[in-house]
Amino acid sequence: IQERRGVFGSMSRSRALTKGSRWSLFGLFLILIIIAMIIQWGILLVLVLFGGLIAEIGAALVQTVVSMVLSIATAVSYVELRQAKEGASIDELAEIFS
Repeated sequence: IQERRGVFGSMSRSRALTKGSRWSLFGLFLILIIIAMIIQWGILLVLVLFGGLIAEIGAALVQTVVSMVLSIATAVSYVELRQAKEGASIDELAEIFS
């Protein structure tokens, strides 16, 4: 979004940035998703015992935390890939995320 490349330009950019790292990125996100699901199921099993509103609120909170962790992992992966591929400075990256 920040680089304003459009759909096809963004896909090309993604392909260039992830070249040589696709399987490790896939593995990282697969592991994160599996861990998140296990934690989420464990917490939700406990919350279901309380039932009703507590379970609903708990499920929403757990999903919020899981979404935040996955979003942070995505942002960190982007920063690391940019630094590795292009030598992007911290100031440039801070500008993107500010």
